[in-house]
Amino acid sequence: MIRSHLAATVKGFPVYVHTIEHEDGLVLVDTGMIDSTPELDEEWEPVPMPENVPRDVVSVVNTHLDFDHCGGNRLFPGIPIHVQRRELERPRAPHDWIHFDGASYVVHDGDAEVLPGVRLLPTPGHTPGHQCVLVDTPDGLVVLGGDVAYTFRELGTGATEG
Repeated sequence: MIRSHLAATVKGFPVYVHTIEHEDGLVLVDTGMIDSTPELDEEWEPVPMPENVPRDVVSVVNTHLDFDHCGGNRLFPGIPIHVQRRELERPRAPHDWIHFDGASYVVHDGDAEVLPGVRLLPTPGHTPGHQCVLVDTPDGLVVLGGDVAYTFRELGTGATEG
């Protein structure tokens, strides 16, 4: 079963994280955000909701490393966090939501299987190392896309950053 959890809002738009119930344990896709910075507050008006981010997980997947998708990574020291190498090595100002004590990144170069039935598919565009999560379910394939598009209109027209 896959569940959505409202982890924040950014400029009033919802930011969801997802959990995948797997026989090996709970997998968390993205971590939302647990705090902000004055610069983010001014430009993006985020409202973190860390109380909604599930904690009892065996693994984390970051679709990409923007603040609203990896800002809760610090909640998971020692837990494997799956990310594409291109994303982790992307030039950016150092942020403690990516580099923190106990960070345990599992770096991938392309397609990968996190657990049986849970796969990663690189989908560069929104960011160079963006990835989607493909989940085999009894009802068929489910794709968790991160920021493949910002709105359904963009997704429908194909005119997206990704």
